[in-house]
Amino acid sequence: MDEDALESSSEEGSSLDEPSWVSWFCMLRNHEFFCEVDPAFVQDRFNLYGLKEIVGPLYGEAMTMILGYAPTEKQLADPSQRIHKVLESARILYGLIHARYILTAQGLSDMKVKFKAHEFGSCPRTLCEKQTVLPVGLSDFVSHNGNNPMKLFCPKCQELYEHNVPNGNYIDGAFFGTTFPHLYLQTFSELMPQARTTTYIPRVFGFKVHKGGGDEQQKNRTLEEWPKRPKNEPMSDWDS
Repeated sequence: MDEDALESSSEEGSSLDEPSWVSWFCMLRNHEFFCEVDPAFVQDRFNLYGLKEIVGPLYGEAMTMILGYAPTEKQLADPSQRIHKVLESARILYGLIHARYILTAQGLSDMKVKFKAHEFGSCPRTLCEKQTVLPVGLSDFVSHNGNNPMKLFCPKCQELYEHNVPNGNYIDGAFFGTTFPHLYLQTFSELMPQARTTTYIPRVFGFKVHKGGGDEQQKNRTLEEWPKRPKNEPMSDWDS
C-alpha cells in the first residue's frame, strides 16, 4: 500500500472517530432534553419549510454545520472566529427542527426512551412522588432575548415548573413547542399517571386548619357607612 493510500485511510479513520455535530450538541451540559434528530429528517426540505426566514443569512452555513462534525476545541477557544456566529444560528436551526421531529412517530419514540430513563427529571412537588416531567414551551416562536425558556410539565399535577440549572445553557421553549407533552401523553396513554388523590393538609398542634369562615364573612360583608350629607345641608338643627 503506498503512502497516499495510508494517509487517505488515516484521515477516514480520524473522521470516523469524531462525533457528529448533532451528537456533540446533545451531549452539552443541560442538553439531555434533546434527542438526536435523524439526518434524513434534517435533509428533507419538506421538514424545513419556513425555517430559512427565521434563521437568517447564516442558514446555509448552519445547515452544513449540523450535518457535519463537532467543532474542535481550538475553534471554540477563539471567540473572534466566525464559527461562533454560525454556531448560534445552528443552535436555533437545530432546535426548531427538533421541535418538529419530536412530533413524528420516530421522534415520539425517541423521547419515550428518554422519559422512561428519567432523563427529563422529576416533579419538584413532594406529593407527586418523583413523577417524571416533560419539556414544553409556552410559545412556538424563538425568543432572541431569552423570554421563552423551556418549562417542565408534570403529567400528574398538571402544573408547570421552572428548569433551573446553575451555569446551564439557556434552552428556548420553542425547541420543544407547546404541543409535545400533550401529544406524547395521548400517544402513550399507558404512561399517563393517575390523577393526584393526595393533598397537603395544614395542621396546628395536630388539628386541621379550617379555611376561616370569619375571613370569608369579613370579605363578603359590606361595611356600613354613615350616609353622606348632601352638599350645603346643615350639619344639625342648630346650624339652621
